Amino acid sequence: MLLAIDIGNSSINIGFFDRTDLPRTLKIPTHPKRPGGVYKNKIHDFLSKNHMETAIRGAIISSVVPDLTEKVCNAARDLGAKHPFVVSASLPAGLTYGVEKPEEIGSDRIANIVAASELFGSPVLVVDFGTATTITALKNREFLGGAILPGIELMSNCLKKGTAKLPQVDLVPGDGQVPPHAMGKNTTMCILSGIIYGTAGAVERLIYEMELGESCRFKVVVTGGNSFIMRGVLSRDFSLDPDLTLKGLRLIHERNI
Repeated sequence: MLLAIDIGNSSINIGFFDRTDLPRTLKIPTHPKRPGGVYKNKIHDFLSKNHMETAIRGAIISSVVPDLTEKVCNAARDLGAKHPFVVSASLPAGLTYGVEKPEEIGSDRIANIVAASELFGSPVLVVDFGTATTITALKNREFLGGAILPGIELMSNCLKKGTAKLPQVDLVPGDGQVPPHAMGKNTTMCILSGIIYGTAGAVERLIYEMELGESCRFKVVVTGGNSFIMRGVLSRDFSLDPDLTLKGLRLIHERNI
């Protein structure tokens, strides 16, 4: 069994791959941060609860939270993964990098674009609606770059913290979260409209400008924890894959063993 672990700013997503391309998944909140032994116990308990007694043959980790990386690596080692891989631009992934500082690229973005190119072809662009909304583009196996903007939850939190009267608006995937149209009729709906439709508009404009710059039409793949909110307001055709990052980690692992 392979452990594919994505340490994000909001949650730690763990995929358990055992003779299938579709992982079983475990999500652990990133905050509060815990000792390494806690992560080991949570993974072990998940395996036992789901009757997954297969030995762990390896682990691969993407992380945007540096002070958790080694703790989770040690947890994977304690569970039997002898040499966990940590994704960065220096780890072979079948890509070239057409950006100024590849070492600054988020490892989750590398995993996303590896999976998208393998599963959907090239040229391809990944929109990850997470804590930040990221756009990542690839053409002819070259990581072209992209864009980063605040995620929809960050926008909501910033409006509350930076104003005197605007309320906190919780964004939870499910019915009733997306306003039926952009014209909000009360404060809450105005905030939701600005955040959700505004993000959709920003993403679609960015894609349009990137396509102009590259003289191509990108396939678009959507992922991330907030993708289930955003998928209903995007006018651009796209494919949805909530496990894209974990699938990319698995592919990178296979290219390094």
